[in-house]
Amino acid sequence: MSTALLFAVVVGAAGVLGVRWWRSMERGEDLSRCDRCGKARVLLDEETEDAHLDEGQQHEERLGTADYHVWWCESCERGRVVRHALEATRRRVECEKCGHDAAQEVMKTVAAATHVKGGELQVRLSCGGCGHTQQFVRYTPRVRTP
Repeated sequence: MSTALLFAVVVGAAGVLGVRWWRSMERGEDLSRCDRCGKARVLLDEETEDAHLDEGQQHEERLGTADYHVWWCESCERGRVVRHALEATRRRVECEKCGHDAAQEVMKTVAAATHVKGGELQVRLSCGGCGHTQQFVRYTPRVRTP
């Protein structure tokens, strides 16, 4: 084996181990060990973890507003769910009923803002997680003259 290939293998292995260690230290606590029995936990993959997430959490992942990691203890058969907020390009809205960032916001202009008076928007929030809907009015400021 050449020196360059050996170096690449060592660096790659160190990178994989480093990422695994970094993920185990989520939020400043070591999640690689079970807090109940002290045995090692495993980080479940994306497909396996869905069985341990509620419908709202799964919906947040589908929307791209959050990513969840599930650390599973084989001994206790208990999981620890950790939420990671993602920077989404769309506006994230928290549902007032279930608390998940799964609500879709739709705005309709009732009255456009002018130089004389502010505008009025009709806002409708619909949660894909629990089905809760909410409607309210939002006011916008007057258009400023440059």
